Amino acid sequence: MGTVPKLSFFEKFSFGSGDLGCTVIWNVVAMFMTIYYTDDVGISAAAVAAIMLSVRIFDGFSDLVMGYVLDKTNSKLGKARPWILWSAPFMCIFLILCFSVPDFLGYTAKIVYAFLTYFFLTVVIYTACNLAYCSLTSFVTDDLQDRASMNAIRFVMTAAGSIILGYVTPVAAKSLGWLGICVVYGVVALGLLLLCFFVCKERIKPQPRRAEDKLTVKESMTVLSKNTFFYFLVAFFMIDFANAGITGSSGMYLARYIIQDDTFFGTLNLVGTLPQAIACFLFPWIMQLLKGKWNSIIAGYILYVIGYGMCTLFVTTEMTMGSYDFYIMLVGLALKGIGWGIHLVAMFAMIADVAEYGEWKAGRRLEGATYSVSSFGFKIGLGIGGAVVGWVLASVNYDATLDVQPTETLEAILDINFLIPLILSIVGLVLSLLNNLDKVYPQVMKELTVRRAQEAAAIQAEQGNNGGADLAKN
Repeated sequence: MGTVPKLSFFEKFSFGSGDLGCTVIWNVVAMFMTIYYTDDVGISAAAVAAIMLSVRIFDGFSDLVMGYVLDKTNSKLGKARPWILWSAPFMCIFLILCFSVPDFLGYTAKIVYAFLTYFFLTVVIYTACNLAYCSLTSFVTDDLQDRASMNAIRFVMTAAGSIILGYVTPVAAKSLGWLGICVVYGVVALGLLLLCFFVCKERIKPQPRRAEDKLTVKESMTVLSKNTFFYFLVAFFMIDFANAGITGSSGMYLARYIIQDDTFFGTLNLVGTLPQAIACFLFPWIMQLLKGKWNSIIAGYILYVIGYGMCTLFVTTEMTMGSYDFYIMLVGLALKGIGWGIHLVAMFAMIADVAEYGEWKAGRRLEGATYSVSSFGFKIGLGIGGAVVGWVLASVNYDATLDVQPTETLEAILDINFLIPLILSIVGLVLSLLNNLDKVYPQVMKELTVRRAQEAAAIQAEQGNNGGADLAKN
């Protein structure tokens, strides 16, 4: 039960539009940037891996800094909303720049251009926009059911957007070119983010703090380090989005060289994303059935292991449309998609719970720093995933100029798509079984409610005493 009125469906839809705008930007990067660099621009797979990984090193710092900045932001527009407004236009511009590597540049200059545009898009601009967006959940409402349904609607919308992008982009890129399609996507993303900004209001005001309670960056990190579940959530985000980065970046290679049809990428994406959307929509009921978000994460990892395991064991380089391993692959991807849908909603909805656990544990609520887990894990995971694709392709001397790839390369493409994600999923499952926030959260919220009331009363009393002292001086 929250302290603000229940949200309308339109407010939840508008909240989801913000993530859909981010999805339009980021899914194009995650799905198509690697193959754009290797096959269209002519950058080697090893160089692409180096770009992806080096940018992620800077990302680790930018998320922590932006989390601190967000905690310090206090404006008439709120804490999170102004950053969405300020960063959205630049994010769309840099998407266009990323997919506009000039042909007249030399090979080294192309690598430098790719690094710089990718750096500013992900490290600077996307960090500001997405971290602010993710933290908006805790400012819009404190009702647990509303938070769960907001995230469910949000991920249904992003799943639908991902399906459309998967089908449209390979075809549209051939007719409009990468520049043309990215201009269209940039305008659409900007409109979606502005809808989120104008409709979603920050109803939950930060708990007032006395001057002596204000923390430095170092003190904020010390407080955050006491939050055990912060580390678990960082690990979950990194594992899941490393998987997403690997399969997203390598999906076009699977379609082009194993199935031998670029346009089939849309169908591959649909098979995983449609079950994901259904799982997102049903998440409030799934969470109730499994008795919590953490238990939902465990269930999601089990589905990951089964789905990727089926693909690893049975799919071969001789797979063709209609063969038995082709249908096994589709079933495995669908199971993975269900697990991914459960995970998406559970992890993002749990961030607010982890922030509240941190407040209970250390006596400080650090929304921005805690919400940096989503942006940090999201981008580090995707960066590692993209780098893995480049490393594996480079290890087998991938040559984009060959119409028919050697068996070693085809086997590497299958390993990228199925075996490596399976290993990561097993690691995630083991971690999820080591702890459980669901077991302590009810008691945490019960004690926090009492503590917040006591702190608010103490601050009001202090302000009253200061006011009386000022009157006495006058």
